[in-house]
Amino acid sequence: MRRFARGNASNHLSRTLMPSGETSAMKFNRASKPNRLALIATACLAWFALSCAGTSREANDAESKQYQVAAQVAKQDAEEGKRLFMEFLDQNPTSPLADDAAAQLADLSLQGADEQGAAGWLQLIVRDYPDEANADRARVLLAGMEARNGRVVEARRLLTKVRFERLNPAEARLAYRLFAGLSDDPVDRLNWQVRERFAVVEELKNADYESPVLGGGLEDLEREIITLVDSFADEDLNRASRLLRRDLPAGRILLLLSRRALQRGDFEAANNYFERADGHDFMSSDKALFDEVVLALELRERIVEDGGTMPSFADVAAIPRPDYSNVGGVIGVVLPLSGRFAKYGEQSLNGIVAAARIFGIEAEISSTIDIANEQKSEPRNEGNEGRDENRLRLVVRDSEGLPETAALAVVSLAAEDDLIAIIGPLLGDTAEAAAPVADQLGIPLISLTSREEVPQNRSYVFRLRTSPRDEIRALVDYASSELGAKRYAILYPKDNYGRGMRDHFWEAVSAEGGMVVASSGYETDATDFARPIRDMVGYKLLTQKEKAALERRETVLRRSRRLDPEEQRLVRDVANALAGPEGDPLPPQVDFDVLFIPDSHDKIILISPQLTFHEIDDVNLMGPSGWNHPELVSIGRKHVRGAVISALFHEESRFEFVSDFVRHYTETFGETPDVFAAHGFDAARLVMAQLIAGANDREEVRNGILRTQGFPGASGVINMAPDGNARKRPFLLKVRGGKFVSLD
Repeated sequence: MRRFARGNASNHLSRTLMPSGETSAMKFNRASKPNRLALIATACLAWFALSCAGTSREANDAESKQYQVAAQVAKQDAEEGKRLFMEFLDQNPTSPLADDAAAQLADLSLQGADEQGAAGWLQLIVRDYPDEANADRARVLLAGMEARNGRVVEARRLLTKVRFERLNPAEARLAYRLFAGLSDDPVDRLNWQVRERFAVVEELKNADYESPVLGGGLEDLEREIITLVDSFADEDLNRASRLLRRDLPAGRILLLLSRRALQRGDFEAANNYFERADGHDFMSSDKALFDEVVLALELRERIVEDGGTMPSFADVAAIPRPDYSNVGGVIGVVLPLSGRFAKYGEQSLNGIVAAARIFGIEAEISSTIDIANEQKSEPRNEGNEGRDENRLRLVVRDSEGLPETAALAVVSLAAEDDLIAIIGPLLGDTAEAAAPVADQLGIPLISLTSREEVPQNRSYVFRLRTSPRDEIRALVDYASSELGAKRYAILYPKDNYGRGMRDHFWEAVSAEGGMVVASSGYETDATDFARPIRDMVGYKLLTQKEKAALERRETVLRRSRRLDPEEQRLVRDVANALAGPEGDPLPPQVDFDVLFIPDSHDKIILISPQLTFHEIDDVNLMGPSGWNHPELVSIGRKHVRGAVISALFHEESRFEFVSDFVRHYTETFGETPDVFAAHGFDAARLVMAQLIAGANDREEVRNGILRTQGFPGASGVINMAPDGNARKRPFLLKVRGGKFVSLD
């Protein structure tokens, strides 16, 4: 795959073939064919008067004089002029000026609002003088009249007989516009618009004025072409590409195909389409699309070349998102919708429903639910036989929070022929029971549990929830790259979670080239953290002489409290500078840049003031998602100022793939989504993305999910690891100004 640079966009665009001039300002409404054709026909009436005057053919002197007299009289008296032209035709039916006289009669009839009379004279021209230039002009005008009156077949018949080589550029572009307006085939319509554009350009090359013939100008016409092309289904884009070859807007068509391939996750096709676009000419308005595709391909290339390196939120935000509006298929759901954990199951289901855009549901949750959305728009993707392209259906089962019920639910759902994947279960025990069943039956299962062992050695089982390792990687990466931290300390609870997080953090620090210089644990029910904090900063393993030196320093500090603040500060500085018996610094020795505490927000509220008390001040505090609670800020206040935490979900994220979810969810359910809803949403969208990419069976869905890299999730950026566990980039937040602010 080639490397792309932003400079390419301007290089390509500088080779635009066509000028950017404008013609007159008449605009055409493409919303409905009758209105569009009426405007075109009205333009025809104005045009014919300009095109029929004069002739380049030779006539005898008598014919010429009689014709010129009629023309002069018509300027002053239309009715008398009509009489004289009719007399001319009666007397000179074979004159080289006969078709011009008929054209003048058609024009005079139009001036008198006699369209029927005008049509009669135009028909005479077509019938009696079919080989004359006026005959082709008459056919165009008659076609416009027929189109305006709804007689589309007759309008097309007339246009098919027009000899375009006999029309000047203004006449030709009018005929092209009529052809475009009459076409029911979008690619055929584009073909005629492209011809019209070429005629406009030819006209502009030979004129220093704005054409009054049809209006709109080159820029307006290009906007119409862009609007039409952007609305094409993929099949129409490919047809148009084959038809146009290298003519404008073939370059834009290939860029659109590349962007849509990116949206489907088909990066090989995206790159192939872009390579085909290379060397094409573009309209100036194509630059934004060109830059977007270049950036997206560069980001995808970097992710692949770096071996699945986790991209940033900004990176994935720059990649076009899939168009989920027309996805069709059947997805199963297994969640606890009754029992102790029903609240979390319902939140997860709401997220799935939000992803599927199945809104307005007012149904009581029961053990078996069948929910469907009705999509009416045309599908964009091909090759999805066996599914209703316009309908996405959710088949929901209540696990009741019981392992055996969850396993039976998977068996039931797998028996549905069209069902393509299952989302859930949520709880660890139910996921453990359901996973082997799904794997044996060969149906993809996207579990929402935190147990990382669930998908291991099971090729059809995946786990989507953010892991503790993901949180720690993000925190250590930030500490190293943004804070320049090298030395770390860990204060942890003495339970399985605390020890596990300590070990993960230590590994992550070592992987970044840092060093853990202090580690201290406390009992889970502790409220006084003095001993583990003091142990962490050098109070542990002191000699008797060092303890005596510390006692003397404490005595000096206690006595200094009677002094005024300025003297007290001076005494404190001197006391803290006292060395031990061997000349070594006395505790506290805060020789680390970052302090990581893997505990919940309520414990941090107790610990943080004691850190300050023990003079651990100028240190960056870090914690996992358990810190993410408003009380941490409102109660912890200055003691947690500047703390950096990971978050499994951040409803105030600035990125559209998160904010769109929050907005739609809130509008639908009347409440802000939580992390359970976000995980449900991401699981559904991950399955839907495979359907958009053309997956037709369960194996193809499984393979697509396994290849997922840089997926923009509401709960974080998602890479799928080979073992079926999602690796995710969580959100990073910082306590600033009395609230959490995003660092992403």
